[in-house]
Amino acid sequence: MKIVMAEVFNSWQGEGGSLEGSAFGRRQIFVRFAGCDLHCVYCDSKQYIDASRVSRWRYELEPFTGRFEYKPNPASLEDVVDAVLRLDTGDVHSISYTGGEPTLQTKALNALMGDMKDLGFDNFLETHGGLPELIEDVASLTDYASVDIKDESAKATKDWRNLVLREIESIRILKKAGAKTYAKLVVTNETKLENVRWYAGLLKGLAPLAIQPREPIEISQGRLMEIYREAAEILGRKNVGLSFQVHKYLKVL
Repeated sequence: MKIVMAEVFNSWQGEGGSLEGSAFGRRQIFVRFAGCDLHCVYCDSKQYIDASRVSRWRYELEPFTGRFEYKPNPASLEDVVDAVLRLDTGDVHSISYTGGEPTLQTKALNALMGDMKDLGFDNFLETHGGLPELIEDVASLTDYASVDIKDESAKATKDWRNLVLREIESIRILKKAGAKTYAKLVVTNETKLENVRWYAGLLKGLAPLAIQPREPIEISQGRLMEIYREAAEILGRKNVGLSFQVHKYLKVL
């Protein structure tokens, strides 16, 4: 089994806030897959979007040391498992599968998640959720999930409304399988309140919503409060929270 990888490292989960399904503030081992089918304007992993250009992947030797070794792509499943086990510090909450978009390599993702479950780890899936037919393949192995709701301002794809509906379907699939799941919405100065109301209506009774300002933060506190209030009026006051990329402020991966 081969995987086109980007990196494996041990860090803190810096997103998600206090919502159910979030692993915010927990130690995780991050397994970043190369390759994504979307092109969000605020993507902070643009170097990994085109998997064909990621000729090698790196794995951390010791947490927070900044020391890595490199291997050529594609990686073997065994090498990725070995890299994860080397970074198990005994306080790891779960394994985070991120990207890129991990579900694009669904067979490899399924195999890796299965191996991690067999080794006693929980699985945390970070996904744009736009491929519900692939989410089906790994839902039963997923313990926690963060599913993006791609705002119109992300410019991820021309048919952004259909993408949102597919993301909602992915959340339904994960919830049905028993995964603790929340939706994450990155907001910008261009985010429209009418869109926020639409997203909240789709999520009502399904999953909580983490509202995350695009980094570096440009949106005003007043506008952020407006967006929060609009979502909470529909979802309920306990089903909305703020998320920030705290790991960036800690200056860690």
